[in-house]
Parts: sequence; structure tokens; C-alpha cells
Amino acid sequence: MTGTTTGQLVYAPSAPAPARLPLRGREDELARVRRALEFGLDGGCALVTVEGPPGSGRTRFLAECAAVARRLGFATGHRPERSGPGSPPGDGATGAPRLTVLDDAHFLAVEPDEAPLARPHAPYGGRALVRLVAHRRGAPGAPADWSAGHTERISLGPLRPPASLQVAADLLGVPPAAPLARVVRSAGGHPKLLVELVAGMREEHLLRVGPHEAELVEERIPQRLRELLRSMLLEYPDECRQLLRVAAVLGRESTVGDLLPVLQVPPSALLLTLDRAAGTGLLAVGSTRVRFPNELLWRLVVDSVPVPLRQALRRQVADGRRTERTARTERTARTAEPTGPAAGPPDLNGQENLIVQLVAEGLTNKQMARRLGISPHTVNYHLRKLFQKAGVNSRIALLRETGWSEPSDGPPGPGPRVSPGPGPLVRPRPGAFEVGGQT
Repeated sequence: MTGTTTGQLVYAPSAPAPARLPLRGREDELARVRRALEFGLDGGCALVTVEGPPGSGRTRFLAECAAVARRLGFATGHRPERSGPGSPPGDGATGAPRLTVLDDAHFLAVEPDEAPLARPHAPYGGRALVRLVAHRRGAPGAPADWSAGHTERISLGPLRPPASLQVAADLLGVPPAAPLARVVRSAGGHPKLLVELVAGMREEHLLRVGPHEAELVEERIPQRLRELLRSMLLEYPDECRQLLRVAAVLGRESTVGDLLPVLQVPPSALLLTLDRAAGTGLLAVGSTRVRFPNELLWRLVVDSVPVPLRQALRRQVADGRRTERTARTERTARTAEPTGPAAGPPDLNGQENLIVQLVAEGLTNKQMARRLGISPHTVNYHLRKLFQKAGVNSRIALLRETGWSEPSDGPPGPGPRVSPGPGPLVRPRPGAFEVGGQT
């Protein structure tokens, strides 16, 4: 397929490769396109959309689809013909079904008058039409007002490991030996990266091709891959490129919380940048973390950052984490501090403060009543109100909540408890909070 052109459809891999290399690992996707073409052979109209990140082999896939269509008898081109008076002569008169291929969906935006072309028959004098539209992941697809009797939406993901090894064998002429196969699999099934990896290793004599298999001579990243990564990054907006490089330096997986202070952007701005980065296929974005699915691409992005900047970025993140831990500790300490001064919470009145002081002295209800010149029932009433206000159900808890120290004239243990209900107070144990153990 090298050098084959169908309208805007061109397949010209940058790596030297044998002519007519088979398309590997896309059998299921091709079967879906064939179903749409067969629908067109029966006189219907179909729309097939193909998406994938840069380097996923969209153009190569379209070339294979066009070849399949021609073998089935389709007329192919990148713009549909207009039939009727004044239309140029061509294969439209034969009544053959037509495949229209667009290698990037942004061409559709400048041709709004062609939106009805996927509708059956009228513009084509009864000919069937299959439209094949490819676009990058995250880019706009076909216009919403296009209609078709059959639709297929195809997403080109990474190649599976067996398909990756087949591609390497096609490029080398022999299968890779086990150590080289491990390096091939490190490309993560990324078609463009895989082709450039094999080509770069051949150029720099990092592998040796024998009569029966290709052997690994030296394991290192070829310069060709670094140049590929540099050209890929230059295609992205500045903020997207910055995000990818910072995230890579922080690790193959990092948190959004680490990225925000380093990038110094508001969360709302980071949302859009994360969407763009995910559309490149280099970065997978989760709810709180980001990750580089392809290990080799991650290593290449890290290598694109000068060593001093890598060290400075990692120090910046470490400092930010220490600052956050310190702030968290201080917040916890402030929360654990007493809620009021030693004289009691500010919302206690004078009588309530005096009762709390007498509780701290370890007096019983009768002793407090004699000291205050009121009845024990009144003391009981005031204590119940204090317990309610402080949200406690014991004298010890009341002293703790109001900031008073526990009395020291008795053995440690539970203090006198006050029933939260209307009943009488529970008597304290002798020796705990009572003077002389007498009530």
C-alpha cells in the first residue's frame, strides 16, 4: 500500500518497509467495515466513523478499507460526485456503489451543503453510498444531521502483543528472538512507535538480523524515537505539552493534587488541559490520578525534560507535600484543643460556672446545695442543664468539656454520673468526689 493515494488518503510510513505490508491486528475492525460495504452493495447507505489518537494507524487502516471496497466493486474518492445535469462524466453512469473517504473530519465543517449526501438515492441517481470518516480521538466526528441505514463506530486502540510481534517480523523479514521480542512489546502496541522503534534499532545497529530470527545486540532507546516524540509534542498546545512533561517527571502515575500546585493553574483550567492530554493517547485520566499507559512513551517524555529541571520539579512536589502534611497536623492539633477556657465555655452564666467549680472540688449535690443556699433538687436541675449544654452525661466529661482539671483528692476512676432524665442524680462512690466520703 506504500504510495497509494485515494483522494486525501495517503499511506507513507516514515520507516523503510517492504511493499504491501499486511495490516496486522485490525481483523475485527476490518470485518465491521466490510459489513457496512456489503450493506452498500445491497443498495443502502452507510456511515463508518474511525477514531484514534495520533500514531494509531488511522491512515493505514483507511487505505486497507479502500482496497477492500475496490475489490468489492466500489468506486472510491475523497469527495462525492454530484449527478444530474452538468455533472462531469465518470463512473457515476455505471451505477456502481460509491465509497467516500475523508481522512480527517474537519474537512466536513467547510462543506455544510454535503450534509444530505448520506441520505439515500437523491443526489446519486439511485447509487448507494458508504462514507468512511476518520478523525482524531476527541475531535468532532461526522455532522449530527447525516443519516444512514447502517452505521459503524470504530476506535483504533493499541495492538495486542501477538500482532505487535507480527508487525516486527514483517519489518525485519524474520521473527524477533525472545530478548528483542521483549523490547518490541515495550512499545505497548502503539503502531507508529513500533515501526519507528524497529527502524531506529536497525539504523543504530542495536539488533542483528539472522537467517531465522532477529537478535538484540544492545538495549537502549534509538535517537529516532526521541525525534518522533519531539515532533509529537510540538503538535500539542503549550499547556498540554507542559502537563504531559510535568506528569511524566512525577512518575508513570501521579495525582491531580500534585499537579495543581506545580502547574499553578486553577482546577477549572486543568480540566480542559486533562481532556486534551487524554485525547493524545499518551495519558489516561482518572478521577484523582493520571497515568501513562505506554511505558516506552512515558520514558521518552521523561527524557525530553533536562535533568536539572527534573530534579527541581521533584523537589517542588516534595516540598509541597511536606507543607501540606504540616498544615494538616496543625489543623488536627487545633481541633484537639479545649473548646473553652478554665472558667468554662463563654456561654455559661455565673451560677453555672460556680456549679462547675464546685463539681471540680468534688462536692456532692447536698454539699453544693448547702454552699449555694439552694435545695439539692435545684442543684440537680442545674447539673442536668449543664450536661445538656455540654453534651455529656458524667461529671468527669463535664469538667473536661469546660476546661477544668479533674480533682486530685481521690483515686482515678469514673466520676459521679448524672442521669440525663428527670430522675435524681446518681450518688458518687465514697472517696471519689466526696469530702470525707459523707453525703
